[in-house]
Formats: sequence, structure tokens, C-alpha cells
Amino acid sequence: MDTVVKEGWFKLSLPEQMVNIGNEVKRAVRFDKDNEKKRSFIEKALQYMELTMSDPKNNKVLPELRMGKEVLEDYIGNHYLNYTKEQIRDYYLSFVYMLKA
Repeated sequence: MDTVVKEGWFKLSLPEQMVNIGNEVKRAVRFDKDNEKKRSFIEKALQYMELTMSDPKNNKVLPELRMGKEVLEDYIGNHYLNYTKEQIRDYYLSFVYMLKA
């Protein structure tokens, strides 16, 4: 991603970044039966996750972010982690509640 996008992303708080990732996940879940659309939305979520992981302020939560990335990759892959689409969606939904609190 270009520098302008990265700088803008880094201005967001971690919960705001996670909500943006979650928006892509929500779209992917909505189109779960359409593999092409689902993959497209998850790939966008993974790009956002990479930006979030590269944001220096998020260093303390890198293990959780790495796991989140693995779960998203698994969702469009082999499903060996056995997370449901609802569990994945609800994880990111929790950040919406955090922002509203």
C-alpha cells in the first residue's frame, strides 16, 4: 500500500483499525457462498491486517494480530482451525462496541 494510505491508517486507533478489518469480514460472511467475492473481501481485510501489524503502536498485541491473520487466511483456505464465520464476524463486532463505549 502506498505511503499516504499507510499514514492515514496509522492515525487510526487500534479499535478503529479492527473495525475497518471487521467491515471487510462482515462483507465476506454476507457473501460466504460466493467464493470469489468472499476471497476478495478477506484479501482486503488481510491487507488492512498487515497495515495494523506494521503500525508501531500495536507491537504489544502482535501475537493476537498474527492469530487473527491466520484465522482469516484459514477462512478462505482449508478451515483447519474450525472457526465458524459467525465466530469470526463476532470477534470483529466486539471492536464496534468498544468504540461506542
